Amino acid sequence: MLYKLHGFRKRMEWFLNHRRDLARQISYLEEEHADGSKHSHRLLAIPSREQLERVLRYVLDESEFLSPHGVRALPRFHADHPHSFWCGNEKHRVEYVPGESTSWLFGGNSNWRGPDWFPVNYLLIEALERYHHFYGDSIQIEARPDRGSG
Repeated sequence: MLYKLHGFRKRMEWFLNHRRDLARQISYLEEEHADGSKHSHRLLAIPSREQLERVLRYVLDESEFLSPHGVRALPRFHADHPHSFWCGNEKHRVEYVPGESTSWLFGGNSNWRGPDWFPVNYLLIEALERYHHFYGDSIQIEARPDRGSG
């Protein structure tokens, strides 16, 4: 298919030859079928396979991002360890709030419905489908059940 896309192939070859610093992020996979034919895939993605596996270990850990209702936008770690920072003369906190918002920043109690947001889960599923198209079942990360309380 790549050879049918002349303009794209030309730009990709330029990229591979002139931007080696970025081109090293392209994963290449070649599969040989029983009939001897070969099929190849290329993946241009920010995380390498190793980085993706490390990230997914956190995403699929119930003490971090995974919840019974989906993936949290903010890890549960922040329930016990809120992050504080100063902006000008005001101290701000990033903390895990499991229910209604405690801050006007999220619209009082009108917009915040806890840390499990549908858009984050949708984007994650879309990305995982694309990674699965490339890697197939060669990447498997075990979901880690919660080892803590709360």
